[in-house]
Amino acid sequence: MINYESIKESLTQINRDISSLFATAKLIPGISGNPFNVWERECAFIEKQMTEDIVSVAVVGPTKSGKSTFVNAYLGGDYLRRGAGVVTSIVTRIRTGPKLKAILDFKTWDEVNDEMRQAMVLFPSLNPHPTDIQFDIRHDWDRTELENALNSLNTDKLISNDTRDANWMLLSSYLKGYKHVNKTVSSENRIEEYKNKKFTRHKEFVGDDSLAVYLRDMELQIETRHNLDDSIEIADCQGSDSPNPLHLAMIQDYLLKTNLIIYVLSSRAGIRQADIKFLTMIKKMGLLENIFFVVNCDFSEHEGLDDLLKLIERIREELSLIKPDPEIFTFSALFNL
Repeated sequence: MINYESIKESLTQINRDISSLFATAKLIPGISGNPFNVWERECAFIEKQMTEDIVSVAVVGPTKSGKSTFVNAYLGGDYLRRGAGVVTSIVTRIRTGPKLKAILDFKTWDEVNDEMRQAMVLFPSLNPHPTDIQFDIRHDWDRTELENALNSLNTDKLISNDTRDANWMLLSSYLKGYKHVNKTVSSENRIEEYKNKKFTRHKEFVGDDSLAVYLRDMELQIETRHNLDDSIEIADCQGSDSPNPLHLAMIQDYLLKTNLIIYVLSSRAGIRQADIKFLTMIKKMGLLENIFFVVNCDFSEHEGLDDLLKLIERIREELSLIKPDPEIFTFSALFNL
């Protein structure tokens, strides 16, 4: 009988065979190895994910829906930064651990500069153009020239597809945050750990795009006495309707490896056009089978229970257009925190 272990073993072997093909392809004369290096890293990540046996749970939804408050309520503590508006700038993974700890994985200077050069190439209106210079954010002159070039752009060039230009956002965030992290980021991989009383310092990075952009990853480790099994990872994601397009890209990257999605809606707003758009994207990714919906109830917004029940029924009808028979749970995250 086919069981979990045999399927896992077969998939692992297939992944290794594919990785071996990429390694062989790199040996062909006249072919650049860069694309194959990328896919080899993906194969290595896939194997790592399968061997870890971790169930990844993504908490997603629009801004102001109470995603971080929901996760805090589930964990039984005020661990994540919360508040009105866009307060989450990076996907924050939460796991169990022996002690309270925030682990911040910083990008290297080479990674930062490579991302900035790539963004400059895709931003043809910039002058001077990066093809003429070897841009390095650590050089005062380079930062000044880039800042002047960004400031000289017409505002109509900063909006594309009804959102802020991703390349402009990336470059601006790097420039704005440089002075805060220039002594932390290095040429080698750098990991900072904030433990015990310093734990809350991670919120400075979570709530600021100009600092979060320098991070490769963020993980919070919560003591095991809380409601989190050691085989489960919860990810507090940015608002799906954030004006920063980099946020949506990060959410999509995490969704590709998630096993379960919890979609948080606010009872103040119900279903909006942005929700329909995001849920349609999730459907196209083939992830709607493992999704639950949470209506985060704001007691002050409803005259009584009947009013709330009518709203929930309306939400159910609208969600059914995308996912038949949606699983919906309703409670107040703030009240339960």
